[in-house]
Parts: sequence; C-alpha cells; structure tokens
Amino acid sequence: MLESQRARWRTAYRVLLVLFLLTASLNLLHVRAGFLTNHAADLFLPPWLYIVLRGLAGTPPSWNPLLRWLGRSPALAAGSLFVGCVLSEVSQRYWPKGLFAGTFDPLDIVAYGTGLLVCYLKDPDRSAVRG
Repeated sequence: MLESQRARWRTAYRVLLVLFLLTASLNLLHVRAGFLTNHAADLFLPPWLYIVLRGLAGTPPSWNPLLRWLGRSPALAAGSLFVGCVLSEVSQRYWPKGLFAGTFDPLDIVAYGTGLLVCYLKDPDRSAVRG
C-alpha cells in the first residue's frame, strides 16, 4: 500500500474514532441529538472496526488469531462485521434489555451496510484483485 493511502486510512481511523466517542458520550449522558445519537455510531463504528481488522491505518492485530483471520480479506472483514452488526440489531427486537440493549431500527442496518460498503470499495487489496 502506498504511504499516501495509508495516511488517508489513518486519517479516517482517527476521524471515525473521534466521531464514535462523541456519539457514545452523548448517549451515555442521555443527550438527545437527533442523527448524532440515533444513527451516527451505527454509521461510524463498523468502518472503524473494518480499518482496525484490516490493518489499513497501521499494523493489523497480530496478537489474536481470530482477528487476524477475519481481517485477511476485504470480503471476509466486511461480511463478518456486517453479520455481527445485524445480529446485534436483530437481538434488540427479541431481547431489548439484553446484551445490546436498545430498540430495533432497520435504518441502523442500512447505516452498518453503508459504512462497511464504503470501506470495502476503497480497500486497496480489493482494488488490486480487480486491477
């Protein structure tokens, strides 16, 4: 990967992390801020996790074999994160006070898919395969 590409992924990593922390803070403080507290974390956290799994902003997670395996290809990373996100959202429908407490919202699933799709399409390994 070119250094300019890595720099862009590092910038995306930092921006997405700050946005996720902002939305998490607002939610923990029970602040109602429309999009920021309803859908922003759903849009920003999956792409951040994708960048981490794939090691696009730096070194991939080498300490955990499961994370190494999940991040080995763009499709596996995006697919596994999307399935995990959808399962957490669906669990809110049937177990609203469970591990992922909340209210089921199909727009959250759209947000998960949107963020992950952007990362998948921009992933340099995916481009190299097509190229």
